[in-house]
Amino acid sequence: MNNQVTKQLLEMEDLDNSFKHKLKRIQQQEYFKRTNAERFSDLTKREVEIIILVANDFKNPQIAEMLFISRFTVEQHRKNINKKLEVNSYAQLLQFALAFDLI
Repeated sequence: MNNQVTKQLLEMEDLDNSFKHKLKRIQQQEYFKRTNAERFSDLTKREVEIIILVANDFKNPQIAEMLFISRFTVEQHRKNINKKLEVNSYAQLLQFALAFDLI
């Protein structure tokens, strides 16, 4: 084979691997979504709003100002969210935000 054909074959293989990786990630997110749908459905509209803002890197004082509530109320909502979703970290919360299309 000439170099051009070899290069094209390698590029096609890279695309195939990239596609497989993306497909696997989507499958994992869908599995996560199915297995956590009940927990997520327990959230209030306000709690979902707060997850969206947290996932978009807003801090508690900013969220409080945007939603016209106190910082302490935001903190309480976040505690409730963590308890309902059984999460202990920002990364775990972000996983919910991604799986449930909040960001």
